Amino acid sequence: MKNQYIANLEWTDRMPDYYDTFLMVKPGFLNRTQIILEVFSDVGYKVLKQTQKVLSYGEAEKFYMMHRDKPYFIELCTYMSSDMTKGFVLKSPYKNENGVLKETNKWKNYFRKCYGKDEMRNVMHTSDNFINLQRETKLYFFDQAEDFQTEPANSDIYTAIGSERM
Repeated sequence: MKNQYIANLEWTDRMPDYYDTFLMVKPGFLNRTQIILEVFSDVGYKVLKQTQKVLSYGEAEKFYMMHRDKPYFIELCTYMSSDMTKGFVLKSPYKNENGVLKETNKWKNYFRKCYGKDEMRNVMHTSDNFINLQRETKLYFFDQAEDFQTEPANSDIYTAIGSERM
C-alpha cells in the first residue's frame, strides 16, 4: 500500500529517504518568489519540481479542505483562485520531519511578517506535515487529491505512508 501512494508522486522514487516540503507563493506575491527561493537555497533546500497556475475554485476547496468549516473558507478559496500562484517541491537538507517543519515555519513566518497584508494574504503556504505534503503536491502538480484524506480513516494509512513521520 505504501508503494501505491509513493508511485502516484512522480517527482520522487526516494520518498522514505528524506523529508521534503511543498511551498506555494500566493496570489499577489509572485514578485517575492526569487528572494524566497534564494533564502531556502541558502539554508540547503533544492527545488525538485516547480510550476505556476491559477487554482480553480474547486482546486482551492480541495487544497484548503481542512478549513471548510471555518467562516473564512469561501473568502480563502475566492482569494486563492483569483490569480497566479507558484508551487515548488523542495528537497530538504533535514533528515527528520521536525527539522523540516521548524525551518520552513521559521522562514514562512519571516516572509509573512515582512510582506504579508493580512492573515489570508500572507505571501506563502508550506506543508505542515507529511500527509499534507503528499496531498498538496498531488493536487497542485497532478490535480488528483481525492485519494488523500486530511484525517486518515484508520491508523493503517499512517503505516501505509510512513508512521515514523507523524
